[in-house]
Amino acid sequence: MKRIMTVVGVLVLGWLGATAYISSTFKDGVEQYIDRVNALYASQGMHYKAEVESSFFTSDLKIEIDFDKERFGKIAADIYADFITLPLTVEYKVEHGPIFYRDGLGIGFAKFTAQMKASEMLAQEPKEKLLKAIPEDITLYLSEVLCFDKQLKIAMHSSAVAIEENGAKMEISPLNGRGMIDTQTLLGSFDITLPKISLEREGINAVMTGTTLQMDMKEILAGKYLLGDGAFRIAKISMTQEGLSKSVEMDFAMDFKTEREVGDYMMADIAVQFNQEGLEQLDTTTGGLAKQVNFSMKLQGISMDALQKFEAVNQKQLEMTDTMYGMMTETDPDKAEAALQRAETAQEDFMKAATEALKALLVKERTKVSAAVDITKDDAKSSLSLTVGYVGGTLNGSLEEMVAYLQAKPLEYLALDADLDFNEKHLTLNPSPEAQQQAKMGFDMAVMQGIMNFENGVYSTKLEYKPKVLKINGQDKSREILPMLEMSLAQGR
Repeated sequence: MKRIMTVVGVLVLGWLGATAYISSTFKDGVEQYIDRVNALYASQGMHYKAEVESSFFTSDLKIEIDFDKERFGKIAADIYADFITLPLTVEYKVEHGPIFYRDGLGIGFAKFTAQMKASEMLAQEPKEKLLKAIPEDITLYLSEVLCFDKQLKIAMHSSAVAIEENGAKMEISPLNGRGMIDTQTLLGSFDITLPKISLEREGINAVMTGTTLQMDMKEILAGKYLLGDGAFRIAKISMTQEGLSKSVEMDFAMDFKTEREVGDYMMADIAVQFNQEGLEQLDTTTGGLAKQVNFSMKLQGISMDALQKFEAVNQKQLEMTDTMYGMMTETDPDKAEAALQRAETAQEDFMKAATEALKALLVKERTKVSAAVDITKDDAKSSLSLTVGYVGGTLNGSLEEMVAYLQAKPLEYLALDADLDFNEKHLTLNPSPEAQQQAKMGFDMAVMQGIMNFENGVYSTKLEYKPKVLKINGQDKSREILPMLEMSLAQGR
């Protein structure tokens, strides 16, 4: 019995000691975390502030999220203030570890719980409109656990929403979310799911199910650029309407990715897919819509130097907008001239920043844009892919001079690869018979000139260009086509 009491005593002392350590270090840990968050998001004009009041077993934590008007722009911040209450405030009740006993047994460094009311986040006018439209306020519930390895586990859900107004009824199911963030690196992942939204109004019944957002943050460049993968999905949208012979069905998917390339560069990639059935019923003037559309775009060779200089452009643009607004609203004649001078200076600073950003944007043999699209309709598929790369030298001169050069002489600095496969069935995507006939005549003329091939109902061509050399379907067409292109560009100047 004495041994049992001794063991229990040791466990209790250990628990009390661990709790005492956590309570004594909790405030410093929160402040260090907030400092890291502010360093990451400062360039975006956001600022976080934390207030902590600790006792032995629990703490009260208040986090305020505000916009830095000097970074975000005074006008933009004022516009946001018309819709939301600034600063946004989240008040957490914190239970110190190592053992949690409220709302279920658990272990960890600390457990955070909070509730946020939608009306408390809104400015007065939108708040009144919200509370008038819904019988009960919308509540967001947050539960977070800080593990001993500095990983922050996040879980959230909202209350359901039912809105009835002017004969329309909308129901929104509870929002659910979960995630994990490393409090040291600020990297992590999260996903948010909205299971269902339904709308009934004047013979229309629409339901959207399976809306999800996923993010996986894998790397931070230069202390402020988050890189990683993400996805947005709508599993299904179904709509029935009086007068339609069948329901309209749609779904949507978007994937995006950013990652580091070799050297001080990054790339961004986005891919979108859209499917539909019956959508053409809503607009009988169309020649029919594609059943499936896929689109993708990739930007490569984006330098850190360019990102930072475009960040400076954004800041100078905000300053220019604010000073010009101040000039236009200045009513004191004695101050009007000074306001005009500030606006002119801000405009000059913006032009200088834009000039430097454009110089940094295009990097020889690195900067590249790729895009691809394909459509499916009538059991046929058409596709187009295009890659454009910069192969010129470093740009110089004023902004106007660089823009003029880029517009006038693209044949000197661009490399291009393009592939087109167009099924003749898709001529009917244009509802006008005359336009369909003109398009077919244009395709057939291209076939006669050897620019396109036609086989099994598909028009196709492959184009490759680098300065002064043009190949179409493997044949060198430089002498035949480039002089005409150069003449056309010269006439356009």
